[in-house]
Amino acid sequence: MLSRRELLRFAAVGWISALRSGTGFTLPARALSRSATVGKPKISALRKTFIGEIICPDDSAYDAARIIASFNLFTDRYPQIIARCAEERDIVRAIEFSREHALEVAVRAGGFDVLGASTCDGMVIDLSGLKQIVVNRQLATARVQAGVRSAELSSAAELQGLVAALGCHPSIGITGLTLGGGLGWLAGKCGASCDNVIRANVVTADGKVLEASADKNSDLFWAIKGGGGNFGIISQLELRLHPLDQVFGGVAAYRSDFAAFLRLYRDFMKEAPAELTVELNIRQLGKPTILATACWSGNPAEAERVLRPLREFGPPVADAMRVVSLNHLIDRPGPDFGRRLFGDGITPPPAAVPKGGRWHDYWRGGSLEQLSDEAAAQIASALSDAPQGWSIGLGHYFHGRVSQISHLESCLPRKAGQLTYFFDVGWWDPALAEAAMGWVNKCHAAMQPYSSSATYINYLSSNNLTDVRASYGENYGKLAALKRKYDPYNFFHLNRNIVPA
Repeated sequence: MLSRRELLRFAAVGWISALRSGTGFTLPARALSRSATVGKPKISALRKTFIGEIICPDDSAYDAARIIASFNLFTDRYPQIIARCAEERDIVRAIEFSREHALEVAVRAGGFDVLGASTCDGMVIDLSGLKQIVVNRQLATARVQAGVRSAELSSAAELQGLVAALGCHPSIGITGLTLGGGLGWLAGKCGASCDNVIRANVVTADGKVLEASADKNSDLFWAIKGGGGNFGIISQLELRLHPLDQVFGGVAAYRSDFAAFLRLYRDFMKEAPAELTVELNIRQLGKPTILATACWSGNPAEAERVLRPLREFGPPVADAMRVVSLNHLIDRPGPDFGRRLFGDGITPPPAAVPKGGRWHDYWRGGSLEQLSDEAAAQIASALSDAPQGWSIGLGHYFHGRVSQISHLESCLPRKAGQLTYFFDVGWWDPALAEAAMGWVNKCHAAMQPYSSSATYINYLSSNNLTDVRASYGENYGKLAALKRKYDPYNFFHLNRNIVPA
């Protein structure tokens, strides 16, 4: 249990967080630190009770361990302690220690969060080493620990003739994806990742381990299905799997009128069956190129007819769509595809990697109620001054099963026809950071007149209280009440923060 001193301390942290969240202004990362300094004797004592690894600034593994996937100027943090957990009890001990010593806590699994919420200057509770996967073929379920990534579960499920409703990127951590909703290739057919959760182990701010399911702590179960990391740390998920042998899909590349293609995409997706998902990525491949990746999980005999309007537009410069297992949908399409993009004997130049260089990445996203002609034109115009390493994404179209689930089953807001976008830049040279991040911020700002105030949580590029409220809509009041029940002092506040009611 929390002591009276701890309650007062974290009540103050929660109030400060709430006030900051309502300002509409995000302070630089280092200015938000509220952590006390912990001496080496106390850290040595922690190591004796910890099964996993405690990594501190003096350790050789520290510099690599502190880097997250969304690493940039805003997320370049120096945690006092990185607690790399080896079992559920380590999570409990890390929470207890951070409470005892007034350390701000960030929770890290995949580390892809757009706001860099998976790192801080206090303690990072690192779940990336929790990798156990148990697939039950008869029940079509999987139990996964918190550090499992999408590709790892997909590979394990494929061996049993099953698939999981996960995101589109194989490197994404499953727990972070699922807590924020989880839109992917099967969203129209099987729902979001959070819709396929059967039960979860949740470690709360007071160090308790609770089972959340339809039968146990059902209010918490509802809240974690889209409510982000506000209510505790997920140590294990049990997920529903689906029988699916193969899909028809892959990538096609286009270099025609970009705005015209985006309008085609809009009209095409309005009529798309639930079994079809198409994600767009625009990037520099010799020339600016639209990569349309499709996944048709319906009757294979219908694939050619369903995808014909998309595949015949332009026509595409290259087309590598085929019958494939879902786990290999986005594999590199092969040399013929490259020759069509770059010409015979021409390959894209390798990225210049400076000696001792570190990859940086910065992205911001949002949601659109619909892809208007004006929004399509604005996206296309962003290519005119895009820096090296840029990309633009469009997708996560809400249709089919994912848009039909009741708000009584999940707190993830759903509106049919809504879709997401993002602007992203990656770079090696630190000197490029200002220009790269400036382009992303400028493009994101230019999209605001066309953007929905209710943003898909995993793409919400703001921790502003007003934006969080708008994104959750009618569900926010209930979520705030549950935050008060399970985390009354806002211990878990590095997220799209829901302030305790």
